[in-house]
Amino acid sequence: MRGTSCRRLVAWLRLPVHGLLAGLMLCVGLPQAWALDPGKPFRDYVSDSWDMNDGLPQTSVLAITQDSRGYLWFGTQGGLARFDGVRFIRYSQRDAAVLAGPVQALQADAAGRTWIGTSQGLAVHANGRLRTFDTAGGAALPSSVWAFAATTDGMLVGTPEGVYAATDGRLTLRHPLTGPALSLLQRDDGLWVGSQGQVFRIGSGGTQPLALPDDAHDARVVALAHAHGQLWAGTSLGLLRLEGGRWVRDAGDDGLGGTPVEALHADRAGNLWVATPHALHRIADGQPRERIEGTPGGIAPRALHEDRDGSLWIGSMVQGVTRVWSGWTRRIGEREGLENLLLWSVAQAPDGQLWLGGGDGVGSVDPASGQYRRRIDGALLPHPEAYSLLAEAGRLWIGTRNGAALYQEGRLQTPPLLASMHGAQVNSIVRDRAGRLWFGTSQGLFLQDGEALRHYGEAEGLGDPRVRIVHELRDGRILLGTQNGLYEWRDGRILATGALTGLGESAMIGAIHELPDGRWLIGAAVGEELRLYDGRTWTRLGIERGVPANQPFFIGESAGHLWVAGMRGVYRIPMPDLLRAAADPNHRIDAEAVINSGMDRPGGQRGKCCNGAGSSRGLLLGRMLWLPSRDGALVVDTGAAPFAREPADVLVERLQVQGQWRIPQDGSVALGADERDLKFEFTTPTFQPMRPPLLRYRLRGYDAHWREPDDQGARTATYTNLPPGQYLFEVADLRRQHSGGGIAQLGVRIAPRLHETLLFRISLCLLLAGLPYLGYRWLRGRYARQRAALEHLVQERTRDLQAANARLEAISFTDPLTGLRNRRYLARQIPSDLAFYEREPGFVRGEEAAVFALLDVDHFKQINDVHGHAAGDRVLEQLAQVLSEMVRGGDYVCRWGGEEFLLVFRPQPRGQLPLLGERICERVRSHRFDLGAAQAHRLTVSIGLVEHPLFADSPDLLGWEQMVTLADRALYAVKAAGRNSWAAYRPRPGAVAPAELLHRDGDPCWIIDEGLLLLEGPTIDSRPIG
Repeated sequence: MRGTSCRRLVAWLRLPVHGLLAGLMLCVGLPQAWALDPGKPFRDYVSDSWDMNDGLPQTSVLAITQDSRGYLWFGTQGGLARFDGVRFIRYSQRDAAVLAGPVQALQADAAGRTWIGTSQGLAVHANGRLRTFDTAGGAALPSSVWAFAATTDGMLVGTPEGVYAATDGRLTLRHPLTGPALSLLQRDDGLWVGSQGQVFRIGSGGTQPLALPDDAHDARVVALAHAHGQLWAGTSLGLLRLEGGRWVRDAGDDGLGGTPVEALHADRAGNLWVATPHALHRIADGQPRERIEGTPGGIAPRALHEDRDGSLWIGSMVQGVTRVWSGWTRRIGEREGLENLLLWSVAQAPDGQLWLGGGDGVGSVDPASGQYRRRIDGALLPHPEAYSLLAEAGRLWIGTRNGAALYQEGRLQTPPLLASMHGAQVNSIVRDRAGRLWFGTSQGLFLQDGEALRHYGEAEGLGDPRVRIVHELRDGRILLGTQNGLYEWRDGRILATGALTGLGESAMIGAIHELPDGRWLIGAAVGEELRLYDGRTWTRLGIERGVPANQPFFIGESAGHLWVAGMRGVYRIPMPDLLRAAADPNHRIDAEAVINSGMDRPGGQRGKCCNGAGSSRGLLLGRMLWLPSRDGALVVDTGAAPFAREPADVLVERLQVQGQWRIPQDGSVALGADERDLKFEFTTPTFQPMRPPLLRYRLRGYDAHWREPDDQGARTATYTNLPPGQYLFEVADLRRQHSGGGIAQLGVRIAPRLHETLLFRISLCLLLAGLPYLGYRWLRGRYARQRAALEHLVQERTRDLQAANARLEAISFTDPLTGLRNRRYLARQIPSDLAFYEREPGFVRGEEAAVFALLDVDHFKQINDVHGHAAGDRVLEQLAQVLSEMVRGGDYVCRWGGEEFLLVFRPQPRGQLPLLGERICERVRSHRFDLGAAQAHRLTVSIGLVEHPLFADSPDLLGWEQMVTLADRALYAVKAAGRNSWAAYRPRPGAVAPAELLHRDGDPCWIIDEGLLLLEGPTIDSRPIG
C-alpha cells in the first residue's frame, strides 16, 4: 500500500520535476525500485538505441521477446536476431524457410525455447538450432502466425484458422474460430483472443464472442492487455476498454480512442504503453497521459517488450530498437524555464527555497510549481556567473568571479564590507555555527566577524592564497582546501595542516567531507582521487584501489553509500566497503559509476556533470542529490535501485573446430588428433547499463593466468596448434566473482596423434635399437646448427642496418658546422623531457622551472663582410664550444639557425634568469675569438630568456615552441635597446592565468597583450607589456 500511495502522491503533484522537493522525499525509504517509474516523464528516462549499423538484420523491428537464458530476440521484416547486449546473431531464410517473410510474433517459454511466428509459418529455436513443426494427422500447416500465449501445458499459437496448441513437437488446432486469431492474452479467467470485429473469451464454459462497437465492426484487434483493473484492446480503428461486458472506445483526451494501435504493453510498474503509427503513449493510473514522439522510442513504434530487469524495449518501423529505463536522474532544464544550462552552484534557504547559480545570474526552483524562475539577472552582478551561493533566512550571499553581492528583501546590494573582494573569484561562502561568515576566494580567505572583514593571504601563512573550499568540522574547526594544499584556520592563525599531517604532494583540494566517526575525506585533483585521514595517516583511494579517476567537487553520504560527484561524473561506494578499504590496504573498492561523463571505465548512465571546485557544488535533500552541471540541474535519486535482479549467467555459447561450429550440450567436447585450432565464443546476456560485465577467460592446462579480451565487445578466444591433452575452458565475470552464475566452463579433450603417444615412442626405440634414432637426432642437430648460423648471420646484418640507420638519424639531428643538436632534434626531444619534468616534485610545486634562452650574435654580418665567411664559420664553431662548456648534463645547446643559438636548461629554482643571462653575456664578452690569419676578435651577444611554465598552476597553458617565440621577442627587445645584454619575460606580480583556459595554441603574444607579463633586463624598463 505504501508504494501505491507514493505513486499517487507523485502523480498528484505531476510537476515538471515531478515533486522532487516533496513527493519523492516523502517516498524515502521505500523498498520498491521501478525500471519504468510511472511518476517520471519519458524525457527523463535513459534511452539507448540499436539499428543496422550495430548488427540488426533490418531496421523495422516488429516483435521482441526474452528467453530463459536472458537473450533478447528481435523479429524484423528482413530476418531474426538474437542479442546479448553487445553482439547480434542473425538468422535468415537460409536457417529456416519461414524467415523468408517478416517476423510477426515472438515468445519464449520456460523450457528455453524461442517461438517464431512469421507470415510464412512457425519455427522454434532450441539447443542452438531452428526447426519447424508438423501438424497432427498431416493437416496443412498454418499459413501465417500472428501471436503466441505461453500456458502451463504448452504454447498457444494464433493463426488465421484459429488457435493452435504446440505439444510434443506437433501442432493441433485446439480452438477453431470464425475469425483470425490476431492477438492472445492468457488470464486466470481464460484465454482472450483478439480477432476481426470481435474478441473471443475461451474458458471452461466454452467460447464467448464479444463484439466490438458498431463503428468498429471490421476493426482488427492486434493487441490485448490488462492494466489498471481493466482489459484493453488495441485495434486498427482505436483503443478500446471492456466495461460491463461491452467494448467501449477509450475516452482519453489524447485521441487514442480513434487512433490505430500497433501494440500494447502493461508493465510491472503500472504503466500502460500504447504504440500508434506515429507516436508512443503512456497511460499511468491517476496521472495525465503522455504522448512521446520525435524522439527515440517515439518514432513509428511497432513492438513493445519489458525485459526481466524492467526496462522497456521499443521496436520501431524505421529506427531499429530502443531501450528505456528510469535511470537515476531528472534534470531541470529548458522545459522548466532554465535558459542558460550552465550551472555552478545550488543552495537551500531555511524556508526550503532552492536557489541555483549559473552562467547568467541566479534563479530559484519553486517548490509549489517545480518551475525555474530567474530572480537576478547576471548583468546586475559583479560578474554574470554566480559561482557560489549561501542561502540564509531572508537573504542570499552570491559569490561571482569578480567579488560578491548580497540579495536581500528583493534587492541586490554590494555592501561596502564586500568591496575588498572586488576582482577575486569567490569559490566558497560559509556561515559557521559561531555566526562568522567565511569567504574562500582566489585572493585568499576573508572572515567577517562582527562588522570587520579580515583578510588572510600568503603573509598570514597561506602557501597558496587561492582558497577553493571552506569547511567547518563538527568540532568547530575550519579547514581550507586551496589550489595547492590543505590548511586550517585556528584562533586567527593559518596552519599548513596538509603538510603537517603528511598529505604528500601539494594538490588542489576540491571537496571536503567528514565521516560520522570523525575521519576526513578530501577530493584531490592530483590523481583525481580521494584521500582518507584517520587522525594519524592519510590513505590514498585512487584507481589502483578501484576508485574511478574523477576530480571530486562534492562528497556526501546517502542510502548507505558515499556519493562522489566530479568533472567525470558521479560514482558511489558502499560505506562498509569504504571502511574496509581504510583498514585493509589490499582491499579493492567496488565503486559503481552512476553518471558517466568520461570516466576511465564503462558503466553508468551517460550524462553531463559537474562543475567547479568550491562550496555549494552539491546538495542532499532527503535522498535526492542536487548537482549543478553543464546541462542544467542534475537531480540524482540516491535511493533508487534500477536493477535489483542478478545478471544473467556467463555462458560458453559455441566452439569452432577447424572452421566448423559446434554447440556443446553436456559441458565437454572430445576432439580428434588433427583438431588443434579452436575458437570459443562466450557471453553473458545482460542489459544492466550500471554494471556492465568484465569478462576474462583462460584455458586451464594451457594458460598460466587469466586473460582479458582487448575489447569487451569481442567475446571470443582463439587457440591454434594446441598439443594433445585435457583442457578446461573457463570464462568469468570479475564483477560477479562471488556469484555461482559468474563463471562458465567447457571441458575439451584433444586426442594425440600416433607419434605423440608414449607407446609409439617406446616401440620406435625398441624397433630401431637406438642407432637410426641417433642418426635422426644427429641430422636434426645439424639442421639446428645450420639454422642457428643462418639466424646469427641475419642478426649481424640486422645490427649493421640498425647501426647505419642510427648514424643517419644522428646526422639528421646534428648541425654539420658546429656539431650541436639542431632544431629537428629539439622538436622530437623537448616534449618528452617536459613530460618527465612534470613528474618532478619541485617542478609540480612550481618551485622550479625549465629555462629557454635564445642567443643572437651582435653584428655578425660585419664579420662575414670584413673577414669572410670562413672566419664567420670559425666564430660559430668557437661560440658553440663556449656555450657547451657553460651547461650542465641534461641541458641542451642547439644551433637554432644562422647566428642564433637556443639553450634549454633543465628545471632549476625560479628567479635565476638575471644571473643566467648576465653569466652568458659576460662569458661571451670575455672570450677572444680566433678569426684565422693571426687575427682575433671579441663579440657580444643579445639574449632573450623565459621560464617554463610561466604560471605554476597552468603548466599546459603554452607549449615549448610558444615559449621560444616569447624568448625571441625578448631578444629583439634587447636588440632594439642597443644589444650586448639580456631580457626576460616573467609574470606580472599577482597575475594568474585565466582559470577557464587550460591551453591555447597559436601566437602566444596574447598573454603579453593582456598585461600578464613584465619584460625585465639591464637595458629594459620593467613594465607590463601590452
